[in-house]
Amino acid sequence: MKKQQQIELIRRLVGESEHSSKNNSSASTEISPGFTRISTDRYTNKNQLDLEQAALFRQLPIIVAHSSEIAEAGSYVTEEVDSVPLIILRDHDNNVRVFVNACRHRGAKLLQGDGGKCGRLLVCPYHAWSYKLNGDLAGVPERQSFGEADFSELNLVPVQFSQYLGYIWAVLDGDSNDKPDVAAMLGETLSEDFERFNFDQQLMYTKVQRLSNCNWKLVMDAFAEGYHLRSLHKDSLARFFMHTSIHDDYYPHVRQMGGRKTLLHEIEKKPEDWNFRLNTTLFYNMFPNTILVFHPHWISQMSLFPDGPDKVRIVHRMIVEELPENDEIKAKLQASFDHIQGQVFEKEDLAISADIQTTLASGVNTHFTVGGMEAGVKIFHAARDNFIAAYKKQRNELG
Repeated sequence: MKKQQQIELIRRLVGESEHSSKNNSSASTEISPGFTRISTDRYTNKNQLDLEQAALFRQLPIIVAHSSEIAEAGSYVTEEVDSVPLIILRDHDNNVRVFVNACRHRGAKLLQGDGGKCGRLLVCPYHAWSYKLNGDLAGVPERQSFGEADFSELNLVPVQFSQYLGYIWAVLDGDSNDKPDVAAMLGETLSEDFERFNFDQQLMYTKVQRLSNCNWKLVMDAFAEGYHLRSLHKDSLARFFMHTSIHDDYYPHVRQMGGRKTLLHEIEKKPEDWNFRLNTTLFYNMFPNTILVFHPHWISQMSLFPDGPDKVRIVHRMIVEELPENDEIKAKLQASFDHIQGQVFEKEDLAISADIQTTLASGVNTHFTVGGMEAGVKIFHAARDNFIAAYKKQRNELG
């Protein structure tokens, strides 16, 4: 993000705060007039989730790893998208590869756990079929027992992917001849924002995974608006932040910005001296399933993976500009991450989402009424509906 744009965003945020004060408004975010009704069926119906998996999670670029997770030859991570297990690895020629994590013989997973280092070959634990790290079948015990079988058809199944902005983005049902165009999906503004924040040079410091008892969209909804800051986060965040926020529609994505109370002192300086990162917090909802939160010294990157209509697996990566060199900095970073993950996300955002999921089972709410201070929620659901409609149309045209 250019310095001038940072200055303009701060002026806009401060102007919104002053406007609210003059009008004795308790509004916590810019208002987009009007309301939208969102059917709660989309949070509970398996058919709705099946459509989302087919139209969004299989068709669009999905973050499956940070490049720094597989910095060394032979390193790998595993991921699962729409029940498809994946291996993301760096081979011994320094090439990144993404494969379906399944032996071509009888389908056993080749690698277990979240990640690690593998040897020269990937060896199936079931019958010891082995594969080179480029995916080629290397060895078949008792090969002669398979007679005329064509082993050239039994290499690992590759998954199309791109490396962009420090992440590895995979598309399950992508064109086998084309890498996904992530820059086009993000759009010019978001791509420029992230490039100017030097995403390509940043590193993953730590990662946690959690399973929450709620529909994945409830978590996306929570990060798409600042309306709940003063209530849900009253004891953890609200005391540090101004009561106003601003948002921008970069369909299908949303960018929001809130100001820390320190910003009111920062603006007494010359605009060119304003410290954007220390005095503001940026939020990006990157369609379909990624959330970015810019803390003063690190970035939260969360990816959401549905595990049924009422369950979601959340992968939370801590992204830093450089790895800490001493124990004091390590301790401060870990304490900050633990507070955001353990208190703000788990005990507040995820807890309220799981709580909502339980009330949906009662049927008391057939619709949610989303108001003018929840514009990001409207944008996200409109995008969700439009992408599903386009998928259905394409499927019908193909017969």
